[in-house]
Amino acid sequence: MAIGKKKPSAAAPAKAPVPVAPPAPIARSESKGSGTLAAKGTASAVKVPVTYEQVAERAYQIYLKRGFGPGDATSDWAEAERQLKAGR
Repeated sequence: MAIGKKKPSAAAPAKAPVPVAPPAPIARSESKGSGTLAAKGTASAVKVPVTYEQVAERAYQIYLKRGFGPGDATSDWAEAERQLKAGR
């Protein structure tokens, strides 16, 4: 054999495909029965941030429900945030 030439090697064995586990089942909210997604391994629902527009709309709905009567806009806003975060 000549110097500098490598001896042909045997073909490398083919690699078997790596098995992929099926995705974990999605937990559902049992307390409300709404079918909202829950965090993996827990019973609590995934929290979606509440937007400014959603709070403003809900606060206005509270004001309408009061019949445009006197009230406190700050209290309406706080109640709207509370309701939205509670999922109502």
